[in-house]
Amino acid sequence: MKRIFLRKQQSQKVSCLANGYLPIKALVIVLFVTSIIAIYVNKKFLYRTPIYFNRTTESGVEVCNFSDFQVIEPGSAFLYSAYIDDRHARDVSLANTSTGAVVRLLVYYLRTIDATSRWNCRLFYNGQTDHIVDTPILAVTDLDEASTRRFLVAMVVCDFPKTPPHYVLRSASLANRNHSVPFRENSVCVVDLRNSSSSLSKSTNQDRFHGILYKDSSRTETNDAKGNHKDNRSTQDIYNVKFTVCTSPIHGKYYKIEDIVNFIEVNRFFGAEKFVFYVDNNTNPKLINCFEAYRKRGIVELYSFTPTVCDGLHYHGQIVSISDCAYRTMYRTRYLINQDPDEVIVPLKTDSWTSMLKAIHSRVRNPDLIASYSFRNQFFPLKAPDDIASLNNTLIRRYNIKALLKTSKENYIHPHVTRSKVMARPERILMWHVHLIHPKNVIRRNDTVHFTSPVDALLFHYRSVPTNDRSLSRNGKLLTERRMLKFTDSLIDRVQTGMNLCSGAN
Repeated sequence: MKRIFLRKQQSQKVSCLANGYLPIKALVIVLFVTSIIAIYVNKKFLYRTPIYFNRTTESGVEVCNFSDFQVIEPGSAFLYSAYIDDRHARDVSLANTSTGAVVRLLVYYLRTIDATSRWNCRLFYNGQTDHIVDTPILAVTDLDEASTRRFLVAMVVCDFPKTPPHYVLRSASLANRNHSVPFRENSVCVVDLRNSSSSLSKSTNQDRFHGILYKDSSRTETNDAKGNHKDNRSTQDIYNVKFTVCTSPIHGKYYKIEDIVNFIEVNRFFGAEKFVFYVDNNTNPKLINCFEAYRKRGIVELYSFTPTVCDGLHYHGQIVSISDCAYRTMYRTRYLINQDPDEVIVPLKTDSWTSMLKAIHSRVRNPDLIASYSFRNQFFPLKAPDDIASLNNTLIRRYNIKALLKTSKENYIHPHVTRSKVMARPERILMWHVHLIHPKNVIRRNDTVHFTSPVDALLFHYRSVPTNDRSLSRNGKLLTERRMLKFTDSLIDRVQTGMNLCSGAN
């Protein structure tokens, strides 16, 4: 948008100068005003600069901005993000790489394309002079659960070659072997996960690969009776936050301000500290202003997410955003939750996610080996009558607090993997799917996926039950679940504060 806007201004300047209508001073003023407007438009609508999870150098200087999808081949292939990753993973052997690390690219392209034979990875360096290196594709992993769709969502893994010390990798792209060199504008910023400002990344590679620094804070660094090294150093300062929440892409007019405020505040009540939203450029401007109000307070982070071609792309590219969020928050948050704005993980025995995990860990022999937690889904149909106690509360009705209005639920809990959602440790995960973490996508060899009992917690899902969902036909009765009413006063206060915040932003 910024680039197009500037080109229009430049074309106007040329025509004006050619006809002798524009003095030099006026031209300078026009250029100055144009640059200010372009900066404002870029800041307000494109969200190109991450605010809280941005990777920095040791000195704290920002090294890159993030943009939207880049076109690799018009109508056929599109690139979103790139990460340097030095974790040992099952999709590629680091022993076969030049530097013990790879560059991971998140892309979507037509299923008819054979990526490994069609493209090379193209890496752009900024050292003493610009430097471009082509490197082979080592692996391509299909991330898409809807395998019959026209577009394939994939993780493309590239070799990360050795270069002179003064070369710093800034951006990456994919280049057709038979066509010309792509412009740098078609590349995306590369995030070097090895340079995370988190102290976790300061450990040695061996420590990180074996998870020594991933121990719970209650442990201490000692040798056991058999002489094996045990790490009990405190990890409370390793991560910026404990719980971060990502959502599926926000687009169109589906969500209202009250929906987003309810989502943010209910999750904050249970322990969420940060939220990462991927926003299409056709999103309601008032909703964007609400996001901005939260962003300025350090709660929300926004990224532009406008797929160039959506026809044949599963659910507006949510697998791309889910995967990107896992890498974008890696080493920054201890736990990442991916869920939709009409969902919330609700502890049933405790009042927070922290105490819920503590209770789960108390019953597990080695909780450090849990890489992810799966939570079963239960629908709270929106067509069900509102709870009479909440219906009489003016504020609950005004802000449409569904967590307090809707207390009727299905007499059926969906099994794990079917509509379930996941909380996980990002640095322990290779690939993140919508409803599960495959055991093959866990980084550490002995790590496990914990299937959370519905006695401990459930995913409360507030929506109209899909027409293709037959769970209600199993037993047409609805049950009453007033668990959330226990938190009525706190939730009302939070939502009211959030609505006032967003009202002021509009």
